[in-house]
Parts: sequence; structure tokens; C-alpha cells
Amino acid sequence: MGELRELGTRGDTKIIWDAEKKEEVQAAKDTFDKLRDQGYFAYRVKKKGDKGEVITQFDPQAEKIILALPMRGG
Repeated sequence: MGELRELGTRGDTKIIWDAEKKEEVQAAKDTFDKLRDQGYFAYRVKKKGDKGEVITQFDPQAEKIILALPMRGG
């Protein structure tokens, strides 16, 4: 099972997919691509919280993907 978390301006949204189910993988990938197009950064992390790595393409085998907007200074 994979987990995609969107840390957005309206709160935290979670999508879960099973890598064996094409429809779930496609829905998660579509969300990933949409958010990346909107300027979100994506990070692949382990569910236990190990240090993540930046990714630019959806990985259906990832345990957890976090998408967040870049920090803005003022």
C-alpha cells in the first residue's frame, strides 16, 4: 500500500493506493501530476519517517509520497 499526502493551503489530504490495482495507481498518479503542475514539490519517504528524497515522477512502489508547496518568504 502506498500513501500520498498533500500538504496544501486547505489542510492535509491523504490518498492510499494498492500497487496491484491499476485504477488506484492511476488516481494517485493523476493527483501527483496535477499537484506537480501546480508547483508542489514531491518527496518520497519511508512511513516510519526516515529522511526523504525529492522526486519528479510518480513512483507506484513508494511507501509514502508527500507533496507540499514551497515555503514563501515575506
